[in-house]
Amino acid sequence: MTTYRAPLLRVARQGVLAGTFAGAAAGALDALWGWRGARQFVPGIFGRLRFVLESAAENALGGAVIGLGITIALLILLRGSRLGDLLNFGWDQHVEKREKDPKSVVGGLAIVLTMLPCMAILLAIAFRISGKVITGRKAPELMVAVPMVATLAALAVAVPIGFVVGRVVEEWLAKLVGLTKARALSSPFAPPVAAGALVGLALAAWAARNWETARVLPLRGPVVIALGIALVPAVWKLARHAEVLIQLFRPAIRRAVWVAYAPLLLLIVVVFGNAPAVTKATAAYTGLGGPIARGLRAGFDWDHDGYARILGGGDCDDGDASVHPGAQEIPDDGIDQNCVGGDPTTTPAPNDTAFVSVPPEVPADTNVLMITIDTLRADHLGTYGYARKTSPNIDAIGRDGTVFNAGWSHAPSTRYSIPAILTGRLPLDVYYDYSHDWWPGLLPEATTIAELLQPLGFATGAITSYVYFDKSRHMDQGFAEYDNSNSARHMGVSGAGPEQTRGSSSEQQTNKAIEFVTKHEGQRWMLWVHYYDPHYAYEGHAEVPFFGGDRMALYDGEIAYTDLHIGRLVDDLKKKGLYDKTIIVITGDHGEGFGEHGVDMHGYHLYSAQTKVPMIMRVPKLPPHRSDVPAGHVDIMPTLVNLVGGKPTPDMMGHSLVDQLEAKPATAAESSKVVFQQLSYENNHEMRGGATKQCHVIYNVSPDPSWEVYRVDEDPMEEHDLSGDDDACADTRHSVERWFDASQVPAGAAEALVATRPVVARPLDADLGDGVHLIGVDAPQVAHRGQPITLTWSFEARGKVPPGWKMFVHVEGPGHLLINGDHNPTRPFAWWRAGQFIRYTTTIGLPANAPDGAYTIWAGMFKGKDRAPVHAPTAKVDNNAVAVATLQVTQ
Repeated sequence: MTTYRAPLLRVARQGVLAGTFAGAAAGALDALWGWRGARQFVPGIFGRLRFVLESAAENALGGAVIGLGITIALLILLRGSRLGDLLNFGWDQHVEKREKDPKSVVGGLAIVLTMLPCMAILLAIAFRISGKVITGRKAPELMVAVPMVATLAALAVAVPIGFVVGRVVEEWLAKLVGLTKARALSSPFAPPVAAGALVGLALAAWAARNWETARVLPLRGPVVIALGIALVPAVWKLARHAEVLIQLFRPAIRRAVWVAYAPLLLLIVVVFGNAPAVTKATAAYTGLGGPIARGLRAGFDWDHDGYARILGGGDCDDGDASVHPGAQEIPDDGIDQNCVGGDPTTTPAPNDTAFVSVPPEVPADTNVLMITIDTLRADHLGTYGYARKTSPNIDAIGRDGTVFNAGWSHAPSTRYSIPAILTGRLPLDVYYDYSHDWWPGLLPEATTIAELLQPLGFATGAITSYVYFDKSRHMDQGFAEYDNSNSARHMGVSGAGPEQTRGSSSEQQTNKAIEFVTKHEGQRWMLWVHYYDPHYAYEGHAEVPFFGGDRMALYDGEIAYTDLHIGRLVDDLKKKGLYDKTIIVITGDHGEGFGEHGVDMHGYHLYSAQTKVPMIMRVPKLPPHRSDVPAGHVDIMPTLVNLVGGKPTPDMMGHSLVDQLEAKPATAAESSKVVFQQLSYENNHEMRGGATKQCHVIYNVSPDPSWEVYRVDEDPMEEHDLSGDDDACADTRHSVERWFDASQVPAGAAEALVATRPVVARPLDADLGDGVHLIGVDAPQVAHRGQPITLTWSFEARGKVPPGWKMFVHVEGPGHLLINGDHNPTRPFAWWRAGQFIRYTTTIGLPANAPDGAYTIWAGMFKGKDRAPVHAPTAKVDNNAVAVATLQVTQ
């Protein structure tokens, strides 16, 4: 009896069992692949065995579900269409002929072996030809028609060629079967297995050719799925025998087995995986552990808030949809909505910038040289104990100044770190201009170091070297001279993202820096130089020692090349007699991973490899030493402003390090200082962290809520997570909890609640849904291109607003220009109570190329694709948005 004619339930059961066995095997192999890395979370042998069993159980459950679904779908297709009749006929003919002459049934295999390569080659040719034809064309019909015709033409040519060549291949295969008696070549399963093998080989060849791109893609999950599929033929016979064995039991027992089958698999998953360490290990070191756990958690989310209590869901109250790790905290209500740190208050903690008197021995007319080096981790410099001679010039500056042993970036990427350095604010608290594509820029209200030093008599300059620093992002605020021309020396790689560029610029950066110093030699100056070369891709340089051809060795060579040219700049300062009149700050904007925790490069993790950076400050006449006081990027601005005689500003979020530069004994507060970290990126990935001289604590906010704790003084590579020990780094963890909770209170939230009804120049009296009454919006009558529009919003709360709603704000101008100003209110909707009045201000950036003319600002409320109904007695309403203001834009 063929599979197609077997009873439906029998084949479905076999599909479930085959999926279970294949999934379990693939999951176990995947976990064994991650065996070494998993010791980060499960160090003991029994813990890692549990990790393997958890991965096998999760994949077995997933395989059972997929096996059932695919089997039923195929059986319905085969039995409900002529395709099934054709396959049954072909199967019978194949089996009958195979028994008589195995050489006569290799035609299907021959067709697969020839047809697929022919189609791939001709489709590739068609793709290239059609690409050349439509490049530069603006006719939409051509963009669709040309590739379609090219594809059909390629198939029309490939099919006959495949059949013709297939006949020759069939003869060769027949001879091979006759000589070797290889019956596997005549198996009915040979064609699909060959097709899968060809596709796998093609993908492997692509990955090998484009390894630098492929290695950063999340391919482990698809590889595990492919492995599971590949194992199905190997386990199908076992599944059939297991199904037959179960059928030998009495009917009641058989029914009990199948009824309990899925719950039993699920119970195994929960039993093995509900330990936080195992959950973290499977999410980090297997391809499908995280996605499967998230899918299972959805079935146990009893209050439907998107979080569950089991499998690392983190929900501390699964009976209340307003309480979960992603919930908006409502201060002072006695409820810990986000399951972290208790109930916060709207009263902000005092911000002590720690400004002190400048030591009298520091020259009164010092210059400032701030050097940032892209992708520079601290432990690859000699001054931080690295064995290779990567940094003799930086090391010399360290010996002449203060080396902070615990220097940390607040985020693992340039887009976050440089704004933090320039503005002295934590990355997610910077005043960003989101009107730019790709990465945001700075809003005018963001105050840079240069803007604080320029009024003190400094000639300010910046020399950068990457497209991110284009003037359109306003990184040039306060810099009288701003040069990003060397960004042209770092070209993107075709098919790769911003993580990969080629080219070098350290020599040219130093040349420009020397020119700036020479030009302003008789003035007091502040210069920021950003060196980019250590960023991936790593390239060799004949001017420095060759450390080897592997990735880390090439990276070290890039550091040495950058150090060489930093040395030229320092030598020039000494030659001009300016070295002893110049404050020098050297730091990396973030680090770089080389496989630690299974992570390469940077951008998506807060581990020390990605965020522990050099922090070196050399101040003339102050004693050289090393400091154990933790230092972060936001401390650079207050330190420099303090040293040159400036005043602190309310926006500063860091602390002056002048006391440490003087080598004063650290106070208790300084010794316990925590450098906080923030990371947010696509697909709801949120992380927070805190680092001290001893500890590094990471809170993975979403999508898999969990804590990680490392004693970096004893475990600098963070190989052993101690979060299971409540006493390990408890003070640091509590500090992160309190800071995270406080960060949920938006700046100005308390002030946004006003006692009396606001008076507005142009009342709107618009109802947005049932709970929000928009009293009016104060807006300028005239705005200028490239400048922000400032809007002041006045509301009356009429009732409770359900979670998830935001303010919809669009600015529409001539030529269908649309500028997005959507936002969450400064005082979140969740805090509003009927009868309250709320007033706050937002800004919307106008592009520099915005056309002159009349603009209309529309507002409403939205949640996903839904908009709240809008009613306004006098104002214009369209598509559930109200026209709140009009203004004229000019140059």
